[in-house]
Amino acid sequence: MSSSALPAFDADARTISIPNTATYADAMTVVRAILRGLVVDQPAFGAVCWCGEPVDVGVLPLIPQQKMSEQVVRHGA
Repeated sequence: MSSSALPAFDADARTISIPNTATYADAMTVVRAILRGLVVDQPAFGAVCWCGEPVDVGVLPLIPQQKMSEQVVRHGA
């Protein structure tokens, strides 16, 4: 990861920037670490914003790409 792609917290915009190449697990780890650094208690799973709302860093696909062929969709797995 280059230095320009490092995760960052912008206090003025109140945003956490994470490289779009980060995996879901890495993004959650970074968000949790930054929020913990801001003294925001985190639950055992997921992440919670300083406002108390759950943090959404994107959704993992429920079906892997290779399982989404026409035949699987039409006839079941």
